[in-house]
Amino acid sequence: MESFYTSSVAIVQKNPKLQCIMWQRIQTIYMLLGAMAFFSIGVYDPSNTEALVAGLGVALLFANITYFRFRKRQFIINRIVIIIAFFLEGLIIYPIFQLSGNEIPNNNFIILSAPLMAVVFMALANRSIQKDEKNVNSADRFRSK
Repeated sequence: MESFYTSSVAIVQKNPKLQCIMWQRIQTIYMLLGAMAFFSIGVYDPSNTEALVAGLGVALLFANITYFRFRKRQFIINRIVIIIAFFLEGLIIYPIFQLSGNEIPNNNFIILSAPLMAVVFMALANRSIQKDEKNVNSADRFRSK
């Protein structure tokens, strides 16, 4: 099965008419799920800084989905999105720690966990990108140059 996958990736890369198949890779689904996690933050309160940073994450992920030909670029942009997600998590949690007393506000759990879910999805996407890169490099070893 893996040899079929490796040969199909090599065929698709050489034939531009077949490149629409590459949209169905698992990392595309992971990046889409990460964008949905960021989007849930922006929908919660669209008038603040968190929504702006979440919108940046969504924009980077949707742009990254279109870079399916450039796996190394996708990997780097996913790492940038992970940094943005940690920054966003800090923006969300910081006001909670600034409250005086032992009073914890009733924040929505989804908003608190959405950046962390995005980090998990980006890590899974990066692992799938590395697996694709490994398969393509192993196929290059067998091709004559």
